[in-house]
Amino acid sequence: MKRRILAAALALVMTASLFVGCGKKESGSDGDKIKLTFLDKHPEDEYKGYFEQAIADFEKAHTDIDIEYENISDQAIKEKLSVLAAGGDLPDIFFAWGGECLNRFSRAGRILDLTPYMEKDQEWRDSFLPSFLSSSVYEDKNYAVPYRSSVLYMLYNKQVFKDNNLEVPTTWDEFISVCDTLKGNDITPIAFGNSQNWYTMWYVGQFNASYVNADTRTADYNPASGEFTDPGYVNSVQTFLDLNDSGYFGKNVNSKDYYQVREEFCAGQQGMILDATSQFSFYTEAMGEDGYGYFKIPVPGDATGDEATTCVTGGSENYAISADCKHPDEAVEFLKFMTSKEQALKQTEETGLPNALIGGITKENSDPVIAAAYETAEDYTAIAEWLDQCVDGNVANTYMASLQEGLDGKSAEDIVADVQKAAKEVAESNK
Repeated sequence: MKRRILAAALALVMTASLFVGCGKKESGSDGDKIKLTFLDKHPEDEYKGYFEQAIADFEKAHTDIDIEYENISDQAIKEKLSVLAAGGDLPDIFFAWGGECLNRFSRAGRILDLTPYMEKDQEWRDSFLPSFLSSSVYEDKNYAVPYRSSVLYMLYNKQVFKDNNLEVPTTWDEFISVCDTLKGNDITPIAFGNSQNWYTMWYVGQFNASYVNADTRTADYNPASGEFTDPGYVNSVQTFLDLNDSGYFGKNVNSKDYYQVREEFCAGQQGMILDATSQFSFYTEAMGEDGYGYFKIPVPGDATGDEATTCVTGGSENYAISADCKHPDEAVEFLKFMTSKEQALKQTEETGLPNALIGGITKENSDPVIAAAYETAEDYTAIAEWLDQCVDGNVANTYMASLQEGLDGKSAEDIVADVQKAAKEVAESNK
């Protein structure tokens, strides 16, 4: 028992020591090198090798800098960043989703304003796709840079569609007809698993953009002013629940997870799946370039939002720098390296993770499906940030938990009432 307690204590000490501010770790036993701590979220085998090599290449070109790197999972980084931020101990450089996930750090003055660096190096600033760079803007200042971009599409299994004589739908009525045909042929129309409950937010975030005007969404997604009283929010949730109630998601969706159902989709057990371009490389590897296709998410026929036909859910994944970093110039130099054209092209080619640069997705560094999807995305004029990122965490958690209950019978009105209550509490706490 004593040994276990001692081991646990040592582990805690080691974990705590890893992420102290860079001013506390300016030098080490290896001399006077500048040390920058870097927290990222790509532990999967298909990704981590690229990021480790990129860091090694940067250190080789900058022999006076050491990057102390930790790479953990999506959920783990959400929890860790919250703990580190509360303790005033953010890493020098860290991964952050866009929207509210990043804005909370900006509002609190916890991350470095990159605007002066971008004004000084306008070529760097102008190299990013504007719609994705804007996801890191707060009060007209840039607080992060995007290295990865993604938008949602509905994917379809080409063999399943061929076997059932189906055409790719372009309208909501055609989409529902496809679902009915597949269901009638004993095939689950849409692969869906929600045991981790975040997957609902992709659907509802997209439907919010279909049913609610942009200005209203902006006000409601702000923690200080969110109300969610527009009737479009109920229509959005109801549209999502109708897909489940019609049997298009199959059975027991809350007992399955996203990773399970996408494997089933690849195996031809479902006809379609909602997914992001950042994940297309998985499908290409599993099914081949000709095994699957994609189409724009059809707009419900009763949608009334002013961006219903021009907005798609998506966003960027970003790197930010702690406001407490003692070596901000060197940290910015690292961000410039990671988001340079040469490195971005390599990132997409080697990992399949779409970069966020203008002209960064090509047929040479990605497969034809991804390249075509980004070309198709040029028709969209607005990006609706991932819903669980662009609202306060308490609102997002309430949304996800209540939507999960909705899949088991809870009404759309009651779900939105839960969200309204959470938003009111958050707004009051932000006064």
